[in-house]
Amino acid sequence: MIGSSVITYGIVRTVEKKLFNIEKTDAFLENILGIRMIEMNFFLYKDQQTIAKWAAHLQTATHHLNENEQLFIRLSSPSEINAVRNALNSYTTTFNEFQQHQPHTALIAAEIRTHGDQLTTLAEELIVREHQTIHHLLGLIRNSLILMLPLLVLLFSSIAALLGRGIVSSLKQLEQHAATIATGNFIEAPFTSTSREINSLINGFNQMSRELKARQQQLVRSEKLASLGTMLAGVAHEFNNPLSNISSSAQILAEELGDHDDFSQELLTQITTETSRASAIIKTLLSLAREEKFHRDHYPLKPLLQEILDLLHGQVSKDIEIQLAIAEDLLIFADKQKIQQVFINLLNNSCDALNGTGKIKIRAWQNQAGLKISISDTGPGIPRQLHGKIFDPFFTTKDTGQGSGLGLFIIHDIIVQHGGSINIDNMGQGAVFTIILPAKEASCLT
Repeated sequence: MIGSSVITYGIVRTVEKKLFNIEKTDAFLENILGIRMIEMNFFLYKDQQTIAKWAAHLQTATHHLNENEQLFIRLSSPSEINAVRNALNSYTTTFNEFQQHQPHTALIAAEIRTHGDQLTTLAEELIVREHQTIHHLLGLIRNSLILMLPLLVLLFSSIAALLGRGIVSSLKQLEQHAATIATGNFIEAPFTSTSREINSLINGFNQMSRELKARQQQLVRSEKLASLGTMLAGVAHEFNNPLSNISSSAQILAEELGDHDDFSQELLTQITTETSRASAIIKTLLSLAREEKFHRDHYPLKPLLQEILDLLHGQVSKDIEIQLAIAEDLLIFADKQKIQQVFINLLNNSCDALNGTGKIKIRAWQNQAGLKISISDTGPGIPRQLHGKIFDPFFTTKDTGQGSGLGLFIIHDIIVQHGGSINIDNMGQGAVFTIILPAKEASCLT
């Protein structure tokens, strides 16, 4: 299209120049025709005053020819312009002779007419030739446009076919890789296209493949954890029977011994106490492992948290201090199993952040907004740029293999299920998780 436009513009510019040339040539022809008109009037009416006009027009025609000689040569040829000049000179010479021998002008007058006819014919030929050139150029424009249209259509069709073939080929390749991924084989597509857009699409596709592979591994790990939880529930259930037998035997033995052996009684009391504690832990594990229907009720918050701390007692380092700053009469309206899971996950995260030493503080208070529970630690905290990501599924700041990235996601899901919210902040040293539950639990205080 650019080439066609350039050619057309060049031809139009040439036509414009030709029209300018015609104007110059036409002015010269008008002078010649003016001379012939004065010549005719003089021979018809013998008006001596027209001789001066005749001479003036001849002088003007000669000057015009001299001034535009190079232009006229470009329009025709040097020989043709010489012929025009000779004809004009002959006409001028004959005119001068006619002025000097007016009594014998019949022969000279005929010669003037002959030279005038020759001069007129030559000037008209210049104009006719330029008009022919212009018509030829306009025809060239017409023919080039007619010829260029199918060429452009063919060219555009070929380019579109080539581009379409490349795009379709890349899309088919992605379709094949998508089918392969659907079978569970998370391979990456090679970069076979030179198009930046197609390569960007392939790069996004490969990133999706990598993410799907990582998600599959996380889901497999989650399924393993779920299976482990089911197995744990079965093992815990089986532990109940021997623990009951141990507790019963210890109580019977204590009754048989009576008060005769204080040391034995102390040992039996420890056996009974630890057996009861183990039974309580197993009961808590069973309640966590069972998938029960979501049901909220009012529970005293401090005993509920104390029960969780007793469960985690063996897992928490002795150098980690956990403080409960909660009023005895403060109640929480929640699903017990799910809210216990929230506190267990948060406390485990805080213990991991402390790396064996530090302090965890659990506070709770109630206001018009509802029940607020904060769990803070003296660990390194979480960078602020990660605050918007930590509740995303599979996002974890721990090393590979150290965490599934589902803990905080599950916590957020449970809190939202309760109609509340959870947020994180860094306050001084360490991280602070604040849970806000709806004010509905306030109804239990009356």
